[in-house]
Amino acid sequence: MRFAASDSGSTFRRPATRARTAARVLAIAFLPAALWAAEAPHLERLRLLPPVLIQGEKGDSIDDRMRHYNVPAVSVAVIRDGRILWAEARGLADRETGRPATPDTLFQAGSISKPVAAAGILREVAAGKLRLDADVNDYLKSWKIPDGPLTASQKVTLERILSHTAGLTVHGFPGYAAGERVPTVPEILDGKPPANSEPVRVDIAPGKLHRYSGGGYTIAQLVMTDTFGKPFPELLRALVLDPAGMSHSTYEQPLPANRIGLAAAGYRRNGSPLEGKRHTYPEMAAAGLWTTAGDLARFAIAIQKSVRGDRDALLPKPLAARMTTPFGGPAGLGLFVEKRQDETYFQHNGADEGFQAILVASRDHGYGAAVMVNSDNGVALGEEIVRGLAREYGWKWYPPEIATVTLPASDLASLAGKYRVHGDEAITLRVDNGRLLGSQAGGEFELLPTSRERFVRRDREILYRAEKTPDGTPAIAIETDGKSTVATRMASDTLLPSELLAKGRTEEALVGYRRLFQERPADPGIAEPRLNTLGYELAVRHDLASAVAILKLNTELYPDSSNTWDSLAEIYLASGDRQRSLETYRRVLDVLERDKTTEPALRERLRQNANAKIRELSSP
Repeated sequence: MRFAASDSGSTFRRPATRARTAARVLAIAFLPAALWAAEAPHLERLRLLPPVLIQGEKGDSIDDRMRHYNVPAVSVAVIRDGRILWAEARGLADRETGRPATPDTLFQAGSISKPVAAAGILREVAAGKLRLDADVNDYLKSWKIPDGPLTASQKVTLERILSHTAGLTVHGFPGYAAGERVPTVPEILDGKPPANSEPVRVDIAPGKLHRYSGGGYTIAQLVMTDTFGKPFPELLRALVLDPAGMSHSTYEQPLPANRIGLAAAGYRRNGSPLEGKRHTYPEMAAAGLWTTAGDLARFAIAIQKSVRGDRDALLPKPLAARMTTPFGGPAGLGLFVEKRQDETYFQHNGADEGFQAILVASRDHGYGAAVMVNSDNGVALGEEIVRGLAREYGWKWYPPEIATVTLPASDLASLAGKYRVHGDEAITLRVDNGRLLGSQAGGEFELLPTSRERFVRRDREILYRAEKTPDGTPAIAIETDGKSTVATRMASDTLLPSELLAKGRTEEALVGYRRLFQERPADPGIAEPRLNTLGYELAVRHDLASAVAILKLNTELYPDSSNTWDSLAEIYLASGDRQRSLETYRRVLDVLERDKTTEPALRERLRQNANAKIRELSSP
């Protein structure tokens, strides 16, 4: 996440009375009543900022950006001087019923459940009831991490789980829609029905490297319930929610009936409602927290007080320091940590189906913010809100404004053309009414010149630089995240394999992919995951014949990958070819014996799926 800011924004005053409609409702909390008539709602006057702020731009309004992202509701709480400065909600918690969002509306926190759960575990560590360096199998009773060569000398510990260095699989969870059977935690950890996720297993030596694992936090959840013999929501209420003043929050899954009236409904990126309004997450420590922006802000304040060593703080100072100090990667124990200029921030994003959230706060100074949104576009909107807050309140984490220049039309025209990024992707530049526009991978954007050779985008932190190759061919260097890719100009009428696919010229596309694989087998354009994605995209567009062709090509180029065969079998079945699907699922089992590239947990899931499909397709 990036913040962009300049000097603090101005404040203006307006009468408090105004028309209120169901589609545009604002609720204000934590302001003295005497001020309500004097100050405009903070969200209404906040200017939201893009990832790249061009000098002189003031930003956009919250209503404009909510419409842009098709977001029904947003809830924001701002921390200043170690207290909640203000908390406001805007929009509709439930579009179908017209219910407005308020600061008391409950949202799903997604992965921000993890740092709150981590704080509960650390409280038990402080009490001497758990050890961070102990083998978690010593605590587990209802399920055990399977032993193997990777755990022979290095063990899975709570310290490694909380810092995502335990070598455990399963990044995240999709939850369970209304009416679906909900598995037990041991069933989730073994990937057994009705679980909808892969088994959680060790496939990297514990302690070797950082890799995010919601599966690990689900193991930590079981450690807590097996050790203390109480439901996880009850444990976390006593350990964190009540002590931190998070009175609106709960880990109960599904949400009890007496709280449903306070809960927001979730929405997809296109604005359509989540079926059943919200999913159930039995993976509570990883994704199960229901809360408000104000309560998340209270949690951040509790961590800030713990870092300072305040009396009666949530955590002892040494454990708070470990929580907010990177450990074997970008994360401390439960929180991600980043330093900008001379300021250290702790943060975490969250995403459940239909809900997204952001929590960010200064570690050593009393400011920060929480943003909660009932949309799969929530983080994108939330980052714009956070950047606006950073400028409004003078936070130390943001890049400077960028000054642009005006170039002659001839300079822009000289850059127009098609540039090959890799063997199957190009960026096309064109001039339209004095603006240089780029299109890549189906998206269009404007390139703004900062000099004759350098260009930036508003929507992403990417630098484009015009240059020439040693042989004089025009090229565009694309720099992002410290890496540079050089795209060279190609003939505008040359079609890449993916472009041939889009035009329905599948056989020509297959020839192009095979040629690319022979010439440059490591080219990203021919990578196994990319071809797999292309196949599924074609299937979604109901072009099953082309989908089968591309996935067959993937098995041809990567014959020892069980995942390529599984995908082909699935699309054969979707196209109605049961016999070929059955034969291909049998091939999955054959390939699994020699597959050395697919992760062990996924291989096991593919094995279970292939056996189930073979039984289904073999029956009369």
